[in-house]
Amino acid sequence: MLISRSKVYELALSSIKEEHMDDFLKLYIPHVFPILSEYGGRFFMNGPIQHSAAKRFPAKTFALLEWPSIDQFVEINRDKRIIPLLERRNHYLEFIKEGCFYKVLEDVYLEIPKDRTMILLLSNRTLPEDRGVRLQWISDVRNSELSSNLYFSHGVAKRYDGEKDIEEFSLHIA
Repeated sequence: MLISRSKVYELALSSIKEEHMDDFLKLYIPHVFPILSEYGGRFFMNGPIQHSAAKRFPAKTFALLEWPSIDQFVEINRDKRIIPLLERRNHYLEFIKEGCFYKVLEDVYLEIPKDRTMILLLSNRTLPEDRGVRLQWISDVRNSELSSNLYFSHGVAKRYDGEKDIEEFSLHIA
C-alpha cells in the first residue's frame, strides 16, 4: 500500500466492550463509513493488538486512517450526522485514543503481510537503521499523548526501549 506524503495518517487505539462487539460492527461501522468517505477519510489499516510491551494503553485494536488533511478530520467531527454516531461509538468502547496525526517525508510502499504479525513502535527516538516504514508526528488534535515517531516493521527483532519509547505493539493483519 502506498503511504503518500500528500496525505496525513491518524493513529487510533481502542478497546471495544465485548458485550457491544456486534453492535459496534452492525450499528456504528456501516453508518460511519459513508460519512468518512465524504470527507476523504478511509481506513488504511486496522486490526487486533496481540501484545503490548509497555502496557501503557489498554488498547485491544488499532486503526490507521488516511485523510487528505487534518482539517477534514476536524470538519467531520463537526458534522451533525457524525455526532450521534460518535456518542454511540463511545458507549461501545472501554478506551479510545484518537486524533494523533503523522506524515511521511516521501512516498513509500508499506508491504502489509496477510495473516502475519507486524510491529508498531511509538518512539521518541529516530531509528535511522530501521528498514520499516517511519511516519513522523505532526499534530495531536485530541491531546492523545501518542505524539512521537511511528514505525511499522515486519516481525523484525524487537526495537522496544522502555527508556525512550512510548509503546511497542504486535499487530495481527488479517
